[in-house]
Amino acid sequence: MPFLSRPNSSPLLRAIVVLLLVLLAAHALMLLNDGLFMDDWLVLKPRPDYFIDIGFLLNGAGHPIFYSYDTLANWTGAPVAVMVSLAFAGIVFGATCLVLTATRLGLLDRAEAVGFALIVWTYPGYQLWAGKANAVYVFSFGLLFVGAWLLTLAFSARGRRRVLLRVACAFVFLLSFALNSTVMLYAFVMLGLFVAKWRSEAAAHGFVRRTWLAAWRCALGYPDLIVLPLVYAAALSIWFKRIGLYAQHYDAHFPTLSEMANGWGAFFDAGYRDVLSHAIRAAIQVPAPFILAAVLVGVVLLLLRPGREPTPPRRATALPLVLAVVLFLALSSPYLIAGLRPSSTHFYESRHLLLFGVPAALALLAFKRQAERWIGPSAAFAMLFGLGTILWIGMLWNDYVFMQARTLKQEALTRGLADRVQPAATVYALDDHFFDYPSRDVPFGLAEVTGMLRLAWGNQPFFGFALRAERPDILQEMEWKRVAPGTAFRHFDPSGPQATISLQASSGAASDRALVRRYYACRLLARCDVAEFLAQLAQITIKVGPIAGILPLNGASEDVSPSR
Repeated sequence: MPFLSRPNSSPLLRAIVVLLLVLLAAHALMLLNDGLFMDDWLVLKPRPDYFIDIGFLLNGAGHPIFYSYDTLANWTGAPVAVMVSLAFAGIVFGATCLVLTATRLGLLDRAEAVGFALIVWTYPGYQLWAGKANAVYVFSFGLLFVGAWLLTLAFSARGRRRVLLRVACAFVFLLSFALNSTVMLYAFVMLGLFVAKWRSEAAAHGFVRRTWLAAWRCALGYPDLIVLPLVYAAALSIWFKRIGLYAQHYDAHFPTLSEMANGWGAFFDAGYRDVLSHAIRAAIQVPAPFILAAVLVGVVLLLLRPGREPTPPRRATALPLVLAVVLFLALSSPYLIAGLRPSSTHFYESRHLLLFGVPAALALLAFKRQAERWIGPSAAFAMLFGLGTILWIGMLWNDYVFMQARTLKQEALTRGLADRVQPAATVYALDDHFFDYPSRDVPFGLAEVTGMLRLAWGNQPFFGFALRAERPDILQEMEWKRVAPGTAFRHFDPSGPQATISLQASSGAASDRALVRRYYACRLLARCDVAEFLAQLAQITIKVGPIAGILPLNGASEDVSPSR
C-alpha cells in the first residue's frame, strides 16, 4: 500500500523541528499572558480562596469533559498555567501529527505539510488563543489530529500493537469531542478511512462492488469508531442534558435555505474576508509585526527548501479546493442549525472559528499546486503559503497584543479596587473611559467585572457589569438568569445597593502596542517594577448611589441567553 509508505525520516524530522520553532515564535506571547477573559472567570480560580461554582458545566451546559479539565486545573492551584500548557500541547501535538499523517499517507510533501500546518495552527480568525477556559478547545482540536495519526498507524498494524493503537485512538477521539464541532472533522477522518479501505480493495471488483466492500469492511473492522460520536451524543442527552438557559441558547432547528446561505455568508465574512481586510489594514498602519513575520517565514523557506517534489497531477490540484468548500459548509452547519453566528468585532464571538483554518489551508494548497505549473514549486510555495503565513502570524501577534493590553487593564482595575475600602454597595456599573487612545476597545463582560470585584474585595454576592455594554434592563435580566435551571450565575446578586466605578486612563496609559511593549520591558528586562507600572495605568473613582440609565429591579426581562 504505497499511500501508507514511511517517508524519509531525517528530512521530515528537520521539517517538524522548523514547524515547531515557528509555532513557538508565533504563540510565544501566549506564555506571557496570565489573564482571564470573559467566562474564564466563571470556571477558573485566579487564587485559591476565589469562589466559583462550576456545577453548571455538568447540570446545565452539558460539558462533562470541560468540567473535568477545569476541575483538574483548579485542583492544581495553578489553573492558568495548566490551561496555557493545554493550549500549547494542542498546538504542538496537533501540528506534528498533522504533518506526520499527511506525509505518511502521501497526501502532502514535506514543505506542503509544514505550510498547511502553519496556516491551520496560526489562524487568526480565532482570536481566543490566549483564552484560558477555551484552551480546552485548542487541546481538543489538537487531539483530533493525534487520533488521526494513531488511526493511520493502526491501519497497517497487527496483533497487540493494533489493539493498543485502536483503544488509544478511540479514547483520544472521544476527548476531542469536548469541542463539539470537531465531530464534523471526525466525519472527514472516517471518510479518509473509507477511502483507504477502498484503495486497498482489488480494482478488478469494479467500482460498485469495490465501494460496497470498502464500506462493509469499514463497518465490520471499525465499529467502535463509527458509533463513537453516537455514543457520546447519547451520553450527553441522557446524563448531561442541556437545560434552562443553555437549552434556549442552542436553538436547534432546521434552517431554511435562506438562513443557511446567510449563515454561510456570516462565517465567510468573519472567518476570511474580515481577517484579510484587518490584516492588510494592520500591515499598512503598523508594519513591524508583519516585517518580523516575513523574516521568520524567510528562514522557514531557506530551511525547508521547498520545490524538489514533482508537480502533482491536475486531479490532486482540484481536489483540495473542492474539499475546502465542502469542509467550510460542513463545519459551519452545526452552528447554523443551533442558531449561532461568529463575529470578528468581539474576540469572544470568534470562538466558533477555531477549525476554519483547515479550509483556508486546503484552498491555499490548491492555489499553490496550480501556480507551480506556471512559476515553479518554490515560487508558488513562497507566494501562497509564505504570504499567507506572514499575514496570519502578523495578525495573530496583533491579537495577542490586544489580549495582553486587556489583561493589564483588568489588573490595573483590580489592584486599584483592592487598595480601597469597599463602599457600601454590591452592585457596580463600570463606566470605562480608559482608552482615549487609538486602540482596539471591547467592553468587559459581566463575568469579568464581577470577577474583578470578587478578586479585589472577597467572596461577596457582587454583581458588576460594563455600563455601555449592557441594556437598561440588565438587573432584571440577571435576576432571571440567577434563578434559572442550570445557571452559571447563581452567586450573582443584582438586588443590592448600587455604585458606579469610573475608570479613567492615567499618566502611564498608552496605545495597546506601546503599553504592552513597556510591560514586557518591565517584566522581562526588569526595567521597572510591574506593580508600580500597573498603578500608573488608571485612575479610579467610585460614586455610591443608583446607577444612571439602569432600570430598578422591578421590571420584566426578555431575550436572555447564557454567556457561554
